[in-house]
Amino acid sequence: MAATTRSSGGCWTCRLRRKKCDDERPICKGCLALEIDCLYSDDKPEWMDGAEKQKRKADWLKKEVKRRAAHRRERRYLQGLDVRLESLDASLTDGSDMAAAKDLINAAPPSSSATTSSTSHSIVQDSTPKSGSDSALADSLTSASSPDEHAGGLTSSCTQHRARLSQEAEAHSTMMYLDYVFPFLFPYYRPSFADVGRGWLLVLLNKNNALFHSALSLAGYFHAIVLGHIQYAPSECHSHNLEALQEQQGLALKWLQREMQDIVTRGVKSNLAEANRVMASIIQLMTGDIATAKMGNWTMHLGAATELFNEIMKHHAMTEDGHACFIKVLLQLGSRPFAWTPKHHPWGSDQAILRFFTAQLLFLDTLASTALQQPPKLQQWHHILLMVPDDETLKHMPESEKEQTLPHINLQEFVGVENWVIVSIGEIATLDSWKKEMKGAGSLSVAQLVARASAIEQRLRTSIETLGVTINYHSPPSVDGPQHLLQYFAGSFSPQMMHDTTLNSRIWAQAAITYLSVVLSGWQPSCPEIRSSVTETIQLLLSLPSPDCLRTLVWPFTITGCLASPCQEQTFRDLVAGMGPLKVFGTIREGLAIMEKVWERRADIDENPDHWDLAVSLKSLEQPALLL
Repeated sequence: MAATTRSSGGCWTCRLRRKKCDDERPICKGCLALEIDCLYSDDKPEWMDGAEKQKRKADWLKKEVKRRAAHRRERRYLQGLDVRLESLDASLTDGSDMAAAKDLINAAPPSSSATTSSTSHSIVQDSTPKSGSDSALADSLTSASSPDEHAGGLTSSCTQHRARLSQEAEAHSTMMYLDYVFPFLFPYYRPSFADVGRGWLLVLLNKNNALFHSALSLAGYFHAIVLGHIQYAPSECHSHNLEALQEQQGLALKWLQREMQDIVTRGVKSNLAEANRVMASIIQLMTGDIATAKMGNWTMHLGAATELFNEIMKHHAMTEDGHACFIKVLLQLGSRPFAWTPKHHPWGSDQAILRFFTAQLLFLDTLASTALQQPPKLQQWHHILLMVPDDETLKHMPESEKEQTLPHINLQEFVGVENWVIVSIGEIATLDSWKKEMKGAGSLSVAQLVARASAIEQRLRTSIETLGVTINYHSPPSVDGPQHLLQYFAGSFSPQMMHDTTLNSRIWAQAAITYLSVVLSGWQPSCPEIRSSVTETIQLLLSLPSPDCLRTLVWPFTITGCLASPCQEQTFRDLVAGMGPLKVFGTIREGLAIMEKVWERRADIDENPDHWDLAVSLKSLEQPALLL
């Protein structure tokens, strides 16, 4: 009977799509090419009922095919980017060795489908001018858009795109991003008036095409979501915004590939400002993917950004005596390199860009390490950038560096979490990786594990005591559909809607203690130390002024929820439900889905806890989760 079924109809997926099936096992070529589930069975699936269920399944499958196609296109762009990144060390060690870099690029050209294209908007200029001088940065888009043989393709695509997206529409989208989207994504970033606010962001959008299109993509996504929750909004507006979103994402990826190609060709050593902006573009694309719940390629983006940052530090931060000096990089990005010190001076645009995106990268890299179960890729820079140096280190610092307020990067200003929390989470991830490696080699020293864990815990608890957080319970506000969403976008986003950084850091720190307890003791949710830490974190979460605040706490929320007891599960569901329409932004739904997976498997995990930990939990949706 099975043979008859296979020969007469093929897989059920192809039958549903009404496509011919080649009957390959276990996956037919059609499903393999489209990267969709291929189902063989003698029994008809319950959704194959010839009625409503089948229609719903077919509609869902059409959307899934389109989504997978978009992912494949992005992978092609990123693979081209990855090939170039693999050569960074070789091509950047000697900045004058341009021939080798050009050979690399010619050996792995982008596919025809990835031919660079862009809009010729009046706002944006190319981020890769022919010269690294300041005057070249002011070149017009016309001259900057035609540096090589790809110019014809760019001009043609430009003309077609401008017919669909006018300069006026671009200006509106740009301001939507600056006024609403950026403050929403980074609610704790509030540069002072003395630091000239967020003017650097507008400068960056003007100079960098990849980041510009990424910003337009995010603005379109947010606009589409808001319109989708307004009953009187025309459906064609919603559809148009979604189409524009996909188009802008594609343009952003194409420009990023071109910008990376230029950096590999010309080298980081002589093109610091351009390398800085390319790094910003990569981080922006990754942040945008996470904000729109598009999680597939963040590991490749992160690898590219961290490698580029390492090259920037290697070529521009090292002093003659071999010490790394971050202020040395910042001074080279100033309008008068080495002619002034940072004391009492606002940061210039390129300097502000480096500081902001370095903070984001350090934060993202550390969170990623908890899911990947490996040390943070940038951990070597933590003591230089995130910690106050000791007296011995201060002796070797240039005088200009001593004039800056230390540490160089204060994460509290950028992401609302104090440095010591993120440094500790990175140390715990490193300890987790070491434990796994030693255990696999059969050489784990429990005494050494306990000693290292105790040192981290002591530092965490000592720092927590300095916060002095008082828990005040708030009644969750009522969720009023579109109005609940529109309060964030009816006017410029108000930072007063968020809880303060002290409470934010306290919740992150308590979740870090839970994480450390699991690394030390294994997966034991009923362990008194873990149970106590989970309960305390829940109490802190319930003290938030609004469930909306959860969007800055997805990692601690998820870590805590995975270890919650059955009687505590509903609390986490209620908190997410309380966010109303805002839960569509970011990764809070992914965090809850991870918890649900862990809760479903609770009985299996309890039978074999040695094979389960928080890193495995963060991979339970089939790929590592970056919970931003």
